Amino acid sequence: MLPYVTLFGHTLSTYSVLAILGFFAGLLLVVLTSPRFGLNRDDSVYLYVFSFAGVLVGAKLLSLLPLLPQMAADLPMLWTGEWERFVRTYLTSGMVYYGGLAGAVVGAWLTARYFSLRLSDFFPVLVPAIPLFHAFGRVGCFCAGCCYGVEAPEPWGVAFTHAVAGPNGIPLLPVQLWESGAELVIFAILLWYAGRTKVRERLLPAYVLLYAPTRFVLEFFRGDPARRLYGPLSTSQWLSLAAAAAALWLLYRRKNHEYSK
Repeated sequence: MLPYVTLFGHTLSTYSVLAILGFFAGLLLVVLTSPRFGLNRDDSVYLYVFSFAGVLVGAKLLSLLPLLPQMAADLPMLWTGEWERFVRTYLTSGMVYYGGLAGAVVGAWLTARYFSLRLSDFFPVLVPAIPLFHAFGRVGCFCAGCCYGVEAPEPWGVAFTHAVAGPNGIPLLPVQLWESGAELVIFAILLWYAGRTKVRERLLPAYVLLYAPTRFVLEFFRGDPARRLYGPLSTSQWLSLAAAAAALWLLYRRKNHEYSK
């Protein structure tokens, strides 16, 4: 567990460093694979960069949704000299993955509209970049100690010693690393599928149908309070079910469209 690293004399959070590395890994993927699919490299990069901006906005907005009542009550802090505490409490931490995914799709769609591009044409380079970036992010979660698993005896559990976002000294399942490994498998599958399918619109639903069940199962092994249980399932499990249903609907709609031609 390494929550902080020192680079060029500056101390940085390992999570931030890995997120940046994940961003550039995805960018490199987009740059290298665009010609293979007959895509303009500059257009692909624009779509990737603005979709990533959407990730940041969407992930933060969804994380704030359950906090809106308390956030509204704390608004006076902005003009009573406590604005720094308000920013630290609500704006500098907390991200929800599904919000980031939705934000990425919206960001890419708006960019495609602006440049008069067909977004689905770029799915072979954009969609595999999603699990690649996420794999880096989950390793960052492990380094910070957040998104941790339930207690488990060694050797299954890992006891954190310098966690900044989770308990120390208690063996916990490393579900962050499990998810990172699953994301790399999904990344490899999508790379293979992108080179073989003639219907590029299927790539995004394919990713969701690979990731949503994975996340649904892994949530049962999570032990952090950020999961926020609603009934028998966590927030992410309900969102996984909704995302999978939306992906199946898109595939069904596409299939009917093909038959109607």
